[in-house]
Amino acid sequence: MRRLLQLLAAVMLMACVTVPMSAQRRVTPVTPNDPGTRPQVSDVKQTIDPSRLVTTTDANGNTVTVDTVTGLEYVDSTLLKAPPKMIYPLLHQVVVGVNVWDPIMRALGQQYGLGDVWGEVSLHNRYFPFFAVGVGNIDTTPIGKNFTFRTPVAPYFKIGASYNLFYNSNPAYRLQVGMRYGFSSYKWSVIDATVDEGYWQDPSVYSLHDLSHTAGYLELTFGIKVKIAGNFSAGWTLVYHSVMHESRSEYGKPMYIPGYGKRNGAFTGNFSIIYTIPINKKGAREVNDFKDVD
Repeated sequence: MRRLLQLLAAVMLMACVTVPMSAQRRVTPVTPNDPGTRPQVSDVKQTIDPSRLVTTTDANGNTVTVDTVTGLEYVDSTLLKAPPKMIYPLLHQVVVGVNVWDPIMRALGQQYGLGDVWGEVSLHNRYFPFFAVGVGNIDTTPIGKNFTFRTPVAPYFKIGASYNLFYNSNPAYRLQVGMRYGFSSYKWSVIDATVDEGYWQDPSVYSLHDLSHTAGYLELTFGIKVKIAGNFSAGWTLVYHSVMHESRSEYGKPMYIPGYGKRNGAFTGNFSIIYTIPINKKGAREVNDFKDVD
């Protein structure tokens, strides 16, 4: 009896060891090359049994396939790839524009400013180095003042860059912030300034002619660009500006700086008509279901 019990115990022990090992062999979808090697996901994909697969959708809307035996989950390999940081090529577009804000405002009665032309290079549709050249002038007698201020037509230059917040979206539409430095060297005059000499004295009149002046200023910009038709777009820009440096004069500071405007406000605006010249169409691909990206 004792030997029989020992025999039965030995048989049961062997059964307890053999059954899990056999079960493990039945559910493992691949056969490792070396005993004890954990199956690789790539190997599992190749030998998966379609009859054991269940399809679900994850929180991001991706289709996920589940192996009901192993519990492994798969997403199609194209969906597993993270979106690239910048999907457009380095040299993407050249953008040129004409700032028509001052001509429009002059038509409405403004007495200063003429306009400028500018250009940008699109780098990955994200960074936009900027350069502008323009001309400005003023000839005005301020309301309530006793003089006329004049600046003949004078050039100005601006250089800077913008950053497109929608850099991985359709480049026909942009929301961007930027920084620019402007500079102008010009002459100004004050004509027929009247000075009251006091009680019982006749007022005196004097003029200042062609005083040389230079000024540099900073602009912080916030703008949008929208496509109109074909390669033509329109752009609106809100500008905060501040004078950084300027030459000194014993007669004070001139009231106008070409490209900057009058000193009576920290904010101004621009409105431009824009033309886009594609450089690298091959590198640009469709984004967010937009079919026309250039």
